[in-house]
Amino acid sequence: MKNWTWVLCFPIMFAGCDFVERVPIEMVTLNQAQPLGKEKALESTIRFDVGSIEVTSDKRDASIYSYDLEYDKSGFHPDVHYNTAVNGTEGRLYVNLQSTHKVGIHPQRYNNKLQLAFNNSIPLTLKVTAGVGEARLSLSELSISRIDFESGVGEAKISSYEPNAVPCEYIRIKSGVGRIEAVGLGNLDFRELEFEGGVGGANLDFTGEWKQSANIRIKVGVGGVNMRMPREVGVKVEAEQNFLSGLHLEGFNKQDSCYYSENYSRASIRVSINIATGIGGLRITWI
Repeated sequence: MKNWTWVLCFPIMFAGCDFVERVPIEMVTLNQAQPLGKEKALESTIRFDVGSIEVTSDKRDASIYSYDLEYDKSGFHPDVHYNTAVNGTEGRLYVNLQSTHKVGIHPQRYNNKLQLAFNNSIPLTLKVTAGVGEARLSLSELSISRIDFESGVGEAKISSYEPNAVPCEYIRIKSGVGRIEAVGLGNLDFRELEFEGGVGGANLDFTGEWKQSANIRIKVGVGGVNMRMPREVGVKVEAEQNFLSGLHLEGFNKQDSCYYSENYSRASIRVSINIATGIGGLRITWI
């Protein structure tokens, strides 16, 4: 009787264990270049569930944006639309690649790729939510007025090697699982920056052409945060009391409950950094 019980249960145990759903991969490509009309500003919202994202500047003055999207039609559905407001002077681009939940665990499903280029003369408000995969935001030669970037699982890099053409009011960067690197943040000419670390740590490089003082809020995650600051920038650091042991500061003097860089009183550009508690630590190095 026991042997019959085993035979009957065996197929039931493995009936739902097809970890890779056998749906053929069907890669297709979409591309578009949107002609530039009366737009004086552009707001773009990008959500990409699985795959790699690359954002760059578009050298073609006749287009407000252009994109190349390669995706698996059998498992994902794209939603791309564009409209204008305020008599055509404000453009709004929405890009969303969603899973249709028809695929199982298959590494080739990560081959979705989005290459998106924006006109470098139009002030751009950019919101990017990356799911599983890599994300690269190459912001050089763009006119960034606001950034909201959230990384899910995977590596991410943000770079700005040239001064931003317009002041950037606000930058938000949130890291999930995976390392994030940002280079040339000083070039963005931001007023406020908020960073929330996840699992994997982060390198935040604030080199660049600073034009104004700024406020930075850091929430440290697992793996810690390394910040690189130009020596000509004055820095004030305020941290929660239970986080002081996780601070690694060189060239700072403590006054009351804050730490001030040695050049703070004479610096024309000053940065105030507020540190929230986390598992990892924070290190500031001078360059």
